[in-house]
Amino acid sequence: MKKFTLIFCFLLVSINLFQLKAQERQDNAWKAVFSDYSLTASKTIRLETHIRTKQFIAENDQYLIRPSIIFKLNKYSNFNLGVTFLSTNMPGNRLIENNIWQQFNFSFPIKKSTYFGWIRLEQRWKKRGGISEEFGSRIRFRSGFQFPLNKQINNNSPEFVIFNEVFLLIEKKFPYQYNQNWTFIGFQQKISQNLNILTGFQRNSIVKNDSFLHKNIWSSIIFYKL
Repeated sequence: MKKFTLIFCFLLVSINLFQLKAQERQDNAWKAVFSDYSLTASKTIRLETHIRTKQFIAENDQYLIRPSIIFKLNKYSNFNLGVTFLSTNMPGNRLIENNIWQQFNFSFPIKKSTYFGWIRLEQRWKKRGGISEEFGSRIRFRSGFQFPLNKQINNNSPEFVIFNEVFLLIEKKFPYQYNQNWTFIGFQQKISQNLNILTGFQRNSIVKNDSFLHKNIWSSIIFYKL
């Protein structure tokens, strides 16, 4: 009962507080593959490839390629350095974004569950039609929990996963403006020693001038160790 009370409270915290603004909705699908290759015991190269579609799978929305290197700090934390190449389908032209990012990841056990999260700082360059439009930075905070679904826990036990992530735009070196919020509820299953799948429902709420764009997404990620 305590576990489900905690989940309920977590969801309440993630509820959008700006419901008085105009609303727009999309029903989307996100598919991604994360491939890891260990260089040493403490260094790993990761390549993320993402395909995101609107109207579930009927219309292209975004392509992402995101290489990074992961530095293991200890059993419960690591640090990432990476870049992102992102192409977004916009009316009349595609919006291209290139960004550099730094990310601190952490996790630690709480009884039979795991609390996890990250802090990511992004420096972003956007352009449309080959013309540079803007530079900006933002910071992202993610926190969540993983709960095993089997009473007898083992390495192949399916897990219930829930997280919330808040995005804030940065100006003059300080977060100053709410940008968007992601809430995810789903399941994670280890298929083999090298293969893991995370899938579930994600709700994104994004500020668009004086309105909000809400994306209802079925998100699936395959994690594979080479």
